[in-house]
Amino acid sequence: MTTVTTEYNNKAIERLNKAAWVKAGTAVTATSAAEAAKQAGLDWTVSLTDLQAVYTQPIGLDDTFTHRIPVDNKKAVLKTMPGCDVPESVIGVVGNKYKLVQNIEVFNALDTLIDSGEARYAAAGEIKNGSQVWMVLELPHGVYVADDPHVAMLLVKTGHDGSSSVVIKPIIERLFCANQINGLIVGNKKYNDYTYRMTHTVNQELSVNDIRNITRLTYSAIGDYQDTANRLLSIKMSRDKAVNYFKRVWALPSEIEESPVHMLSKGQLKQRTIALNARDKALTIYSESPTQENIRDTAFGAWQAVIEYADHHGVGGADRLAAATLSGRNDKVKTKALSLLTV
Repeated sequence: MTTVTTEYNNKAIERLNKAAWVKAGTAVTATSAAEAAKQAGLDWTVSLTDLQAVYTQPIGLDDTFTHRIPVDNKKAVLKTMPGCDVPESVIGVVGNKYKLVQNIEVFNALDTLIDSGEARYAAAGEIKNGSQVWMVLELPHGVYVADDPHVAMLLVKTGHDGSSSVVIKPIIERLFCANQINGLIVGNKKYNDYTYRMTHTVNQELSVNDIRNITRLTYSAIGDYQDTANRLLSIKMSRDKAVNYFKRVWALPSEIEESPVHMLSKGQLKQRTIALNARDKALTIYSESPTQENIRDTAFGAWQAVIEYADHHGVGGADRLAAATLSGRNDKVKTKALSLLTV
């Protein structure tokens, strides 16, 4: 099995998987947002332009006439690379009330945290040609769970296609397996309690105080995570219980679970195959993976097996999985898996 070596608290840590932000982005060494954006290739700008619907009408046998119809309630978002006068591409279509937020506007407010020593820029990247962009900051204090180092980070992301507001939220990474926990429900707190959002439709600005509050929430989140992890570590889980747990995580309707395969539709068969493959892979991780050596046979190990499957072995290639982890699309199954253990 291939390993990746990283350093934490001046100690070499062997990773058995690559973190999503390593797979999907560029590691940066910058001490300013502007330089970090440049190192990661995010120093481009966005602008809005009017949209037209182009309709070609046949005229006779050999001629055509092109109609250009204004699209009054939509704008195109254009991406322009540094040093260029002409936009490179269209990366989104948005409504008329959409407010542009440049990459550097999102990231600049983070410099205060860097200057104070409260964080360091770790990586940044883009998804779908820049329709979504993100930056990860590593905070200086993490925790150990079952002798595993866990790093506290801030994920800052936004979308230029109308799909996402500006979001700042804590993430916790278990270094050994590079599992990512995005401010999940812990204790009595809800997912959104750990998340700051700024819409693209009003004249909001990122506040340094807001970011500092998110930093404090990150440490609160990682403290809650440690408490939750320790409780789950105290719950023993046999292999049979783990099999039943994974079955509940990737539950199927009874008409799919209990019906003969030849009775299922094509869509039902696909749904069944995905669920069964996920269960089997999670059980294999739980039973055999080196990432489970110190947590196997516990509820915490079972939950981490779900997260490892979602982040590193789910449907899609490495790039798609990394994007799903960073965007939060994988959070639903992780949160469900945790709730099944804590209710």
